[in-house]
Amino acid sequence: MGNIRNYNKLRFFDTETTSLDYQTGEIIQFAVLEEDINGNTKEKSFRIKPSLKEGTYQKDALRINRYAPELWQDAISWSEAAPRIVQSLSGWDPIVAHNALFDIQFIESCLLRSGWKKGSRTDIDNKVFRLGYPIIDTVSLAWMCLNTERQNLMSLREHLDIPKEGGHEAVKDVQDTRVVFWNCVLPIIGGE
Repeated sequence: MGNIRNYNKLRFFDTETTSLDYQTGEIIQFAVLEEDINGNTKEKSFRIKPSLKEGTYQKDALRINRYAPELWQDAISWSEAAPRIVQSLSGWDPIVAHNALFDIQFIESCLLRSGWKKGSRTDIDNKVFRLGYPIIDTVSLAWMCLNTERQNLMSLREHLDIPKEGGHEAVKDVQDTRVVFWNCVLPIIGGE
């Protein structure tokens, strides 16, 4: 358990999307919460304007993620969002998400479709990305560490007495992912 006691920062992140299909869908919201070894946190989030071209969205996904054109009037473009997301998730510090594979596949697919390339290190000027390491999934942690039948975020909120209001909103989901993570990890490492 030595590594979890010696990290520079953990980065909890979440995306909200227009679809469940990472090959065609778009990211409409991104949030990241950085936590240093002393427990200090810093949070960033932004909305991203989707194109909503035929085949890139599902009406149910837009409804669940509370997409409404009037709420996205001041959203940034994907070309503005992409380098911010890459910068937020690059480096050699752990990145943590609930159902991490979903978010990683979406981020990588959106980047690749917009001309970015995956590489061994991030170079934003040349549109090359490498996301953080390791990638920690709180679904897997909850399955191993918590006595629950289901590991979706709504079920874990109920199990851990986390308010459910605001779920499927990137900022709320990233904050709750952090709570799930520490509820799984602290008993293992002997924290309070």
